[in-house]
Amino acid sequence: MKKLFLSMFLVWFAAGVFAQQEKKPLTFDNFNTWKHIRQPQISENGQYLVYELKPGHGDGSLIIKDMASNYIDTIARGYGAKLAGNSSIVTFKIKPPLALRREAEVKKFKKDKQPKDSIGIYSFKTHSLVKYPNAESFEIPEEGADWVAFLSDGKIESPADTTKTDQPKDTKKKKKEKKESGNLVVVKPGLTDTLVFRDVKSYSWSKNGQTLMFTAGKKDSTVNLASVNYFDTKTSQRRVVYSGEGFPGKIAVSEAGDRGAFLFSKDTVENKTYDLYLLANDAEPKLIADTVTATLPKDWAPSENGKMNFSKDGKRLFFGTAPKPEPEPEDSLMSSEKARLDIWAWTDKELQPRQKINLKKEKKRTYLAVYDIEKGNITQLADKDLKMVRTKRTGEGEYAYGVDPVPYERAMSWTGLDRDDYYLVNISTGEKKLLVKGIMRGWLGPDQRYFVYYNWQDSIYYSVNTKTMQALALTSQVNVLMCNELNDMPTPAGPYGVAGWAKDDKYVFVYDRYDIWRLDPSGKEQPANLTEGYGRKHQMKFRYVKLDPEEEYISTKTPVLLSVFQEKTKQAGYASLRMNKPATPNMLLLGDYTFRNTAKAKNAKQIIFTRESFTDYPDVWKTNDRFANYQKETEADPQQKDYLWGSAELVSWTNLDGVQLQGLLYKPENFDPSKKYPMMVYFYERSSDSFHRYWTPSPSRSIINKPFYTSNGYLVFVPDIVYTTGYPGQSAYDCIMSGVHALMEKYSFVDAKHMALQGQSWGGYQTAYLVTQTNLFAAAMAGAPVSNMTSAYGGIRWGSGLSRMFQYEHSQSRLGGTLWNKPWRYIENSPLFYADKVHTPLLMMHNDHDTAVPWYQGIEFFVALRRLNQPVWMLSYNDEPHNLKADSWGDRMDLSIRMKQFFDHYLKGAPEPRWMKSGRPAIDKDTDDAMEIR
Repeated sequence: MKKLFLSMFLVWFAAGVFAQQEKKPLTFDNFNTWKHIRQPQISENGQYLVYELKPGHGDGSLIIKDMASNYIDTIARGYGAKLAGNSSIVTFKIKPPLALRREAEVKKFKKDKQPKDSIGIYSFKTHSLVKYPNAESFEIPEEGADWVAFLSDGKIESPADTTKTDQPKDTKKKKKEKKESGNLVVVKPGLTDTLVFRDVKSYSWSKNGQTLMFTAGKKDSTVNLASVNYFDTKTSQRRVVYSGEGFPGKIAVSEAGDRGAFLFSKDTVENKTYDLYLLANDAEPKLIADTVTATLPKDWAPSENGKMNFSKDGKRLFFGTAPKPEPEPEDSLMSSEKARLDIWAWTDKELQPRQKINLKKEKKRTYLAVYDIEKGNITQLADKDLKMVRTKRTGEGEYAYGVDPVPYERAMSWTGLDRDDYYLVNISTGEKKLLVKGIMRGWLGPDQRYFVYYNWQDSIYYSVNTKTMQALALTSQVNVLMCNELNDMPTPAGPYGVAGWAKDDKYVFVYDRYDIWRLDPSGKEQPANLTEGYGRKHQMKFRYVKLDPEEEYISTKTPVLLSVFQEKTKQAGYASLRMNKPATPNMLLLGDYTFRNTAKAKNAKQIIFTRESFTDYPDVWKTNDRFANYQKETEADPQQKDYLWGSAELVSWTNLDGVQLQGLLYKPENFDPSKKYPMMVYFYERSSDSFHRYWTPSPSRSIINKPFYTSNGYLVFVPDIVYTTGYPGQSAYDCIMSGVHALMEKYSFVDAKHMALQGQSWGGYQTAYLVTQTNLFAAAMAGAPVSNMTSAYGGIRWGSGLSRMFQYEHSQSRLGGTLWNKPWRYIENSPLFYADKVHTPLLMMHNDHDTAVPWYQGIEFFVALRRLNQPVWMLSYNDEPHNLKADSWGDRMDLSIRMKQFFDHYLKGAPEPRWMKSGRPAIDKDTDDAMEIR
């Protein structure tokens, strides 16, 4: 028996070793094929799971699973799924194959020859799929009916053409396929007829699915004939509710489907003026607003650019108004005769670049108005003095609230502080009352009895009674901070935020760093720590999980779901808590994972979530509302078992200022502590909370892919960084270098002669700074680094149009002063001024369309190091932003390959590729084979 056991053990051991040896390191080819789960959804009855399964590059699939029977259907190239409210069907788009899309782009097909999406409608009950080609868009009712409507610009086989209901059907001849544009196709699975409405411009369902409203229009000779239509799903009949010469605009239909509204213009000019009509109870359309409506500002009219919607109860119609558009001036000058300039004035509230970015939005700006259907009157809620007015989601209640940032826009250029004045707006009268001035954030209760805000100046939550307008401090006696305790920027810390409200605005629930507090906005009850301080005692962060997207109140009668995160161990999970009185949370699930995408079936107790760690793919799991008997529902990543991966370890050390820090150390699979391993050091600010995150093998947009490097024999170290105001560079040095030295002292497997730095943006700056302070590293890669804070300070963040001043004085750069009152801070923290100290080979990426960090920052550092004969390269991807765009697959693959070649050369002794030896002349740019970089 001993011999038999020994033989079996040896066979088992050999098989295990052989299996390990069979594993392969990840290659660049894996980036194309590695699967990603996207948009997991659960049906309202809790039985069906729908999600997209997409490779890195190529054709993906839509997966439909019956979780009761484990029956699975795979729809090639399906995406953008929407589930019917009655859990009967799922509707989605189907992309053309990538090969066809590639051919169309390469051969420059005209628009009408481009391959187009199809619409798929899948029945859960029969497992059947119906496809409709040449689709532009589709909509389904939010709840109830399983009708589908979609626009198509292709050929439609129409057994029942409802636009010709006055003509007898030809039952002898089959209709010929006819290519037309603007076909609205309305279908219900199981019905034999496909209903087609021609020349449709826009369409919208009522929430309950009983009514489909749409507009149609077609030019006849020189006249545009248009109509507004109702389609009743109960009778399958279309009713024309308005028709005439002109152009229809936006439409809206009430949730119950009994009321509608539409804009209509009889103008033939491009900048049209619209009239607003109301439809109610099968009556004729009623004109309710035009340019002469007395309750609108003079020469204002309803606007096509504004949102239009009914309140949930159908008693109000909200719409946008704006000054009547002026006709386009006649252009009689040659281009050379026109002046073209921008005028920058010191009195401007916003800088010209900011104004230009907002120009399109400002030209289309509208101001919220409301029509009270029962009273028959219009109230203008927003105006040029108070441009932003917001109602509660349902559009019900007595009040809206207004937000005015204008008084602080000019100062924001250098403070970076997002402040606003808040106003209470009476929906019936339009009366505006000032609630509070200059705050970061405020919340109007769902029942509108109280407004709650956080005051950044004293770190206290206040309430304002909306009837008496009396303000009351709520947390002045609370002995913990309600704002970010870890804030290390020279700017006021923001609040941890509001979880929600109890019914009747009786309580508002807010967060501190760890726990959840109940505040009584009336001030009658003292603040109560609902989680009983358990979070702070155990360094566990509790946060409310909103499972119903339409929820208005947090229940105080039944247990609610909380997410859990342990700061030191990085464990996560879920707990439950009844929000009526302080109690220890009931832990439901806690483990060494990250949990995301939590969703509950609307009409069942089933809950889905994704669970991941560095080694565990984020598959979808299902459980009940008590988190008992949870099980995995997807197996999306079977290929990982064939590849070397690695492991993640949480490490800690003390920095040079005596601060305890944490970091992450990723090790190769089959790690041997007796060997020496090259080490990549990547950083940004604090990253250790991502300990249990899964990193999908994918091409880089700017940073290294951790499992790709561990799979290829590298250690990867990610240290946390804390900062002292005025010394961001030195702070980074203290934290990163102390961490690296702690690893070198503790672990002999760290190859101290073959280590490298890598960072992007703020991490790129820190990389550039470090190589001016130490020669410890064999190589470094800095993406989009600020190298000269003196020249960057006065520039523009072109993506936002804001001045860069606030970033250096108060935000991420943390200098804490202006260039003229603390000039040496700008110089001491700028790598450019110490370029002659650099002896580390440096690779940079700085793209020519970077709207966050000016491109010239990379150029300044590059030309300085080039002049100093220091090995330096800069990759500048054409027309690419700060990070490479997600869909720029070729650029991302190129960056990934060049980075790995660079690091392999300096850390592993791999041959130097041609582009590193001799660059690439511009004349070879269009003829060089990108595959040569391999």
